[in-house]
Amino acid sequence: MKLILKQYLSSLRERGELDAILPDLLSQLGLNVYSRPGRGTLQRGVDVGAVGSLDGGPEKVYLFSIKAGDLTRRDWDGDSDQSLRPSLNEIIDAYIPNRLPVEHRGKNIVICICFGGDIQEQVREQLKGFIDRNTTTKITFEEWNGDKLADLIQSNFLREDLLPEHARSRLRKSLALLDEPKASYKHFFSLIKSLVGVDNRKDVERITVLRQMSICLWILFAWAREAGNMESAYLSSELALLHGWKLVSMCAEKKGKVTQGVGTAFLSIFSAYQQICSEFLATNVLPHAGKMHAISSAVRASCSLDINLKLFDLLGRLAMSGIWAYWGVQRCSDVEGEAKQQMLQEAWMYASSVKALISNNPTLLLPEKDDQAIDIFITVSLLALDANNHNDIKNWLAEILERASFAYRVHGRYPCILSSYSELLSHPKSGDKEYRENVTSGSILYPTIALWSALLDDEETYRKVALLKEKHLQHCNFQFWYPDEHSEEHLYTDSDSHGAVLSHVCVEKLKEKFLEQVFGECEQSPYFKDLSAAKYGWWPLIVVACRLYRLPVPLQLVAGFCRK
Repeated sequence: MKLILKQYLSSLRERGELDAILPDLLSQLGLNVYSRPGRGTLQRGVDVGAVGSLDGGPEKVYLFSIKAGDLTRRDWDGDSDQSLRPSLNEIIDAYIPNRLPVEHRGKNIVICICFGGDIQEQVREQLKGFIDRNTTTKITFEEWNGDKLADLIQSNFLREDLLPEHARSRLRKSLALLDEPKASYKHFFSLIKSLVGVDNRKDVERITVLRQMSICLWILFAWAREAGNMESAYLSSELALLHGWKLVSMCAEKKGKVTQGVGTAFLSIFSAYQQICSEFLATNVLPHAGKMHAISSAVRASCSLDINLKLFDLLGRLAMSGIWAYWGVQRCSDVEGEAKQQMLQEAWMYASSVKALISNNPTLLLPEKDDQAIDIFITVSLLALDANNHNDIKNWLAEILERASFAYRVHGRYPCILSSYSELLSHPKSGDKEYRENVTSGSILYPTIALWSALLDDEETYRKVALLKEKHLQHCNFQFWYPDEHSEEHLYTDSDSHGAVLSHVCVEKLKEKFLEQVFGECEQSPYFKDLSAAKYGWWPLIVVACRLYRLPVPLQLVAGFCRK
């Protein structure tokens, strides 16, 4: 396990990765982290600052300067502003005299040189000479290399009483099977379940579990990136994020340092999730979205069904990242103008990529499964945020409806409720009335098209949905899903069925009456507001859960978008 940890640490980048896990490690060691990594702020050489006692010694201030990988001659004293020696000089000359918090100025200071790998031999003597010259009675130095960090992680996050051997075995299996993403994800899923499986945990124990989940996810991410296969890491990050939020929600209304610790530990998981999503999309999707058939060809499938399933899945992932970027814009204050503008540009970049993906991959004009309406809903929710995209939405939905209607009429590969891959492969295996009615007995796809057509005032497409229902799908139950009183308990972990269905929605009526019916049900149901993710402003988590567990997106989110 130590070799696994050391390889993981050596592959981490300095910004957003190694400096993201170090504060959790220091907190687990019992130190109080008073300064965390920040972007765009003057750090004076200090990436992380902490105070406290280690191994029963006197209380000291620990100032960490972090570098990625091995410490080479270039990293030590190269041309870059990020070289270690200038950072250490800044700590001594500027940070300690001017930036050290007043309450800690009388304490001994330890400057910690932190890196994920090893010190190369040609640098060792220079580093030793620097330390000898600058060590005083008040200031000392420590080397926190990959070996030390791996030991600390193993003894504080993965020790036997906290992460039993069978759980560590699942982590090893998940790493070993990265080239088989489904198998790797299965073992990571078992690992997460084993960590969160104990009921009635104390808040302090929840912090530890969240930190363990974060560390395990970062390890998986680093190994997946090294292997060049991010699929397992992507799925596992969604799982860890949702299960982590479940732990956070149990103490969200409490106050105090422990509760703050729970929130901080969750943010570490969220940081890993965002890094993984960004890396996956930047590597596999974004560079190719604008090229005709590029991503469809890259699936390397044996049949068109595989391409269709994968492309709608990628579409949902791309739109989900855009929604997170838009959420980030909402959370920025007016004084954070630059960050707000950057996230807004990121949201529009994802929206533009979504449109390019649809334009260049015709398989996205006809879903093979009815539940692909979930990915369509998420995508339209992102695009609808900008009025300039409304015509694109109308054209896309109209084309989907036209192709689905035609496929149904000629007994082609029309959207169905089948979920088994083997059944989908042989669909439609019969043209008789009984088979057709069985595989189209219910639908969220057509009412989704009707909903957005009504919201965007596309009278023609809305009327065509009603006509399709009247002529060919009279037997089909058009429906929407709403959270119920059990959804808060089960939504984030998919531990049991939950939710309520509005059946037989009235697409045959005027669109105003239709909207009144579906949104009237939103007003009658109080349970969406009771969801902790909605209550505490983390509403994209609901969309993540719907995408991962294949639940229709609650219409309350659409009502919120429409008011903006």
